[in-house]
Amino acid sequence: QQLLTYYPIPNNSVGGGLGRYSVVATQVGNEDYILARVDHMISATDSVFARYIRDRADFTDPFSGSNLPLWPETHRTGNHYATIEERHIVSSAVVNLARFSFVRTREGSNLNDNLPGLSFYPNRKNGTISVAAGTTISGSVAPLGSSIFLPFQIVQNKFSGADDVYWTHGLHNLRIGGYVERVQSNVNAPGWFGGNWSFSSLENFLRGNPSVFLGPLPGQEDAYRDFREIDAVGYVQDEWRVRPKLTLNLGWRYNFVSNPVTVKHPLNAITDFVKGTGFVQVPNVFKNNPSLRNFDPRFGFAYDPFNDHKTSIRGGFGVFHNPVQPRTYASAYYFNPPYVLGTVIAPSFPSPFASLTAPLPSQTNGVNYDTPSTPYLMQWNLNLQRQVMEATILTVGYVGSRGAHLFNQRDQNPPIPAIGPTGERIYGTLGPTGVVVPNRRRNTAFGPLNSAEPTANSIYNSLQANLNRRFQRNVQAQVSYTWSHCTDNSSSTYGLEGGPPILDPYDAAHDRGNCLFDRRHSLVISSLVTLPFKGAFAGHQLIEGWQLTGIWNVRTGPPLNILTGFDQSGLGLSTNHNRPSLKPGRTWDDIKIGKLNRWFDPTAFTLQPVGTIGNLGRNVFFGPGFSSIDFSAMKNTRLKEQLNLQFRAEFYNLLNHPNWGVPNVNVFTQAANGGGNYSPAAGTITSLAAPQRQIQFALKMIF
Repeated sequence: QQLLTYYPIPNNSVGGGLGRYSVVATQVGNEDYILARVDHMISATDSVFARYIRDRADFTDPFSGSNLPLWPETHRTGNHYATIEERHIVSSAVVNLARFSFVRTREGSNLNDNLPGLSFYPNRKNGTISVAAGTTISGSVAPLGSSIFLPFQIVQNKFSGADDVYWTHGLHNLRIGGYVERVQSNVNAPGWFGGNWSFSSLENFLRGNPSVFLGPLPGQEDAYRDFREIDAVGYVQDEWRVRPKLTLNLGWRYNFVSNPVTVKHPLNAITDFVKGTGFVQVPNVFKNNPSLRNFDPRFGFAYDPFNDHKTSIRGGFGVFHNPVQPRTYASAYYFNPPYVLGTVIAPSFPSPFASLTAPLPSQTNGVNYDTPSTPYLMQWNLNLQRQVMEATILTVGYVGSRGAHLFNQRDQNPPIPAIGPTGERIYGTLGPTGVVVPNRRRNTAFGPLNSAEPTANSIYNSLQANLNRRFQRNVQAQVSYTWSHCTDNSSSTYGLEGGPPILDPYDAAHDRGNCLFDRRHSLVISSLVTLPFKGAFAGHQLIEGWQLTGIWNVRTGPPLNILTGFDQSGLGLSTNHNRPSLKPGRTWDDIKIGKLNRWFDPTAFTLQPVGTIGNLGRNVFFGPGFSSIDFSAMKNTRLKEQLNLQFRAEFYNLLNHPNWGVPNVNVFTQAANGGGNYSPAAGTITSLAAPQRQIQFALKMIF
């Protein structure tokens, strides 16, 4: 009863017996930015510069954990950047740059308020309650409680030394160098710290029948980790002018990262998902160092076929490894002992552990301990550039890439499927409370073991065209168009995005679809105008020195991953990765309605049988597009010989065009006996993808 008092009475109607509660709350942000730089010429051959940046900010979000402004949280950052660099001219052909730097970044978030009735652990911040989709502005009953990611804090220190040598020798411009960096990452991120209750329907919520509880086991709640690693990079690059018409760029880079360790807090991992019975203390983050083969060759060319400087053909190929960063691997260990998340199916409310008579299966989140490879991208491009008329340049090109060993998420301990009459896999059965209960898992010592592993891949292809014209000395315009298509079987990891895991742990190909960031068409039109007003008359300083800039950005919408809204498959990982089936004969052309209150037709989908996976692919439909015009006016005024005043006025989304967010993609609400009802909120759009008009002014003294 107490929990229901946190839900306000709707203040407007959306029809069909449904109400919406709208509330306005204030987001408050503050930022302080300090920059200091000193340049000093020691001698004719030596110079040095030192730079320090201090950036501090805080931001209060009233809607972080819920659509109700009862659990505001404050995000704080405090960053320091210090660099000192010495430049030494060895000879007319050789220059050496030596550089030392220190970077300290701090990011943290905390809950501001705590309300009674939602504290499921003694002396701890509120937990959360979520109810299956279908009845409010968010596409679900608004969740109660704080964000599941609070509290959170990561402090990282980087100490680095680097050296670069520039050497011009005949037809070669060589660059040789590298750096060594010591990285300290101190993380405290006890996710789901207050516990999370999931209810499959509003009825079950009112009756107090939760479907799943997720939270730390009592006595296993220490999520602080202090990681240490050393990064070392070496490279060589040669710009070789083979002929007056042909230049080659040849390069090689090696990126080594030591196998991370911790200082005081032990590392524990599941080293055998199939036969293991618990967590094992390990000396390093990974079983073997995945960075030992991080060799990155690079090749490029520029060719002037007619030797008239009006036509050029450019192309290149490169391999780019992306070493596993602390933000990705840290979750493998701050969700492991001495911090253990427990999953309870059909728990008792509000004491999830009270009815357990057997050891609780555990859930882990993080990078697989046996990670053999570093993610990398192979990228290639070819373009033709031609001066088609005076002061007009046209560029047409192709850019492609292939990602390999990308991180995805997969349950390493899925239910053992039964085989249905038509060969389909059945992962669960309907339980007595209407919740789909997973089959026995491969390893009964654990529950779902959601883990990130480098087994995903991606393909990207694009056609890019650019037209740049300078109409007069003071007017320039540019038009850029890109058609692109990206496909993969996973677009996110735990590191930051927190995307859903692969749906079928036994068949990753089932998740092959459009990349999460796929934008099929993109058009950008920009212009730069320097006003020609000059004169010696009175007040001339008011109209001189003006420069106007405009940018129009238009692109198609993001992919939509249509979901059932609850765990119909019985895979038991989360409710945000089950997809329904598409009815025969339905296509996006007739499914798309394109209105805010119904972007797509939910009746085009049908709920798959209990314990099975629907036939709908991942990210097959698309959300609203984006259009925005940004404008700025800048004026430079000379006050004295060595003193200038710069004024800027910047308008983002000048026309205040609303760019709508993605619609609610949860099609069903759970019903009794394994069924589902179409959600009234399915396909509705209630959020913006970008802010409304923003205006800012700035003054700068240049001396």
